[in-house]
Amino acid sequence: MNENATTAQTEKQYSPSWQRRFDVLDHLDADRLTMSEVMKTEKYKSLGFWEKFRLLRNFLAFFFGGLYYLFKGMWAKGLFIIGASSIYGIILLAIETSAGRMVIPTIVYWLPPAVIASQLANFDYYRKERLGEKIWPKIPAIFADLKVTLPFAIIALAANFYLAYIAAMTIPDPYFG
Repeated sequence: MNENATTAQTEKQYSPSWQRRFDVLDHLDADRLTMSEVMKTEKYKSLGFWEKFRLLRNFLAFFFGGLYYLFKGMWAKGLFIIGASSIYGIILLAIETSAGRMVIPTIVYWLPPAVIASQLANFDYYRKERLGEKIWPKIPAIFADLKVTLPFAIIALAANFYLAYIAAMTIPDPYFG
């Protein structure tokens, strides 16, 4: 257990699909290995395609991202995803506006954060429920505190909306000139 985790909760009842995921993750020793380490093990490699697919894909997390994390009680991770996704959008917007009439397709803005949230969600929920993990071990522990993560997400999201509005009002539309 790391400093970002609290005590584990094991008495909770889960739906059959979540219980199946938890059983597979227990078998893969996901409580003591990181996701990348789990994926390198022979146990993981011996799983069938659909087992791996169900383990590494969460369609609700794909469509709702950080909001899905908030709904599942992973507050720090959800707010961090919202903030990081907003900063990613700001960076793309800066590239787009500094390049003049270059247009980055909309899918580039939303697809990478959606795929990342989708792939991490099941593993993160398992680690939250089994270990009480609040934030990923590689992220500074200060982000596990909502007093830090909430303002981070709000400021990043507000900056993203503001800069997108300014860009929309000042940059000529490349399609309509």
